[in-house]
Amino acid sequence: MARRRGRLVAVEGGSGAGKTTLVRAAHEAFGWEPLAEAFDRLDPAPSLEYRSSQELLRLEGTLLAEEERRYREGERSCAEGRTVVADTAFFGPLTYTWGLVGLGRAPRSVATSITRAARALVRQRTLGLPDLVVFLDTTARVRSARARSDRAHHPHSLFLRHESVGRLERRYYEELLPTVLPDRVQRLDGRLPPERLAVALRETVDRARWGPPASRDALAAIRLLPSLVEGARHSRGRPNR
Repeated sequence: MARRRGRLVAVEGGSGAGKTTLVRAAHEAFGWEPLAEAFDRLDPAPSLEYRSSQELLRLEGTLLAEEERRYREGERSCAEGRTVVADTAFFGPLTYTWGLVGLGRAPRSVATSITRAARALVRQRTLGLPDLVVFLDTTARVRSARARSDRAHHPHSLFLRHESVGRLERRYYEELLPTVLPDRVQRLDGRLPPERLAVALRETVDRARWGPPASRDALAAIRLLPSLVEGARHSRGRPNR
């Protein structure tokens, strides 16, 4: 009898939304296999500061390579029947770089190069979408307070940049990606205590329709990314809830 495939769930949200805390809580409560975000897996950790397009391209290329490894590990565990909960989805270097372009903080050529590399990985089936994305809905005040309490992981200057890019990434997960994966992007109230949030996550996972997204879905999701640049001017000045 063939082993039943497990589930690959990714938790998304702005910097300070509580993604890592929720992944840990789900692991402790249900035994789900945690998958740390790409940056936290790198040793030594690269600097997130960049002084040129070349430095940004190297940084995002390094993160994309780790995203590929992360995705493959998650898929292997799912093939063995385990539920995997990932701290962020696997297109982070793409959404972040296109967000920087939209804010005028990076040239389009960098985003185009990273996107080309990601597209090749998707075609090789070594990078893709999770079965389900759960977006943590929080307010800017909550995220800022959490960041201030953990300066080691949320330096002030980087947090401000993450907040700006996060407005565009939020649009990607709330408006754009659902056009490719209807019902596969859900929202949870990130202000809930971790234990209650973990229960809400499990209930969301149990209700979700399953079946891994196909490569064509991932390629369609990648094609949506330049829309973040077009939508950037509409997001400027708009509070990120």
